[in-house]
Amino acid sequence: MKSSKKEERVMVLNMLSEGTITVDESIKLLNALDACKNDGFEFNSNGDMEEKFEKFKSSADSFAREVGEKAKTTYKDLEPKIKSGTKTVLEKTISVLGDINCSLTESLENMKRAEAEECAKAEGDDLEKDEQ
Repeated sequence: MKSSKKEERVMVLNMLSEGTITVDESIKLLNALDACKNDGFEFNSNGDMEEKFEKFKSSADSFAREVGEKAKTTYKDLEPKIKSGTKTVLEKTISVLGDINCSLTESLENMKRAEAEECAKAEGDDLEKDEQ
């Protein structure tokens, strides 16, 4: 399937925005496509397009810096909340583990007590048999 000149130009511009090609390479590719005036694209060698690409690059760089700064600010804002949440989770986990430990200790003591009672009963039964 054959791509239109406009689609090919868009592909070149996408490659430029992704950093796959340089501004100079994109200008050469766009000029090679022999862009037509009737679809809104006109490339000439007087530096017009270079200036537009540089403005685009500058805008993209500025946008990236702004997003980076906002990410840093967001992280700084969230860091105390994340630490506090983590501390709460750890405290609750320790509390639950303490409850489990107490429950297991109590169960173990009950089992030992029941075993001791069974042994005492068995010894008592043995004594009764011996007496008879």
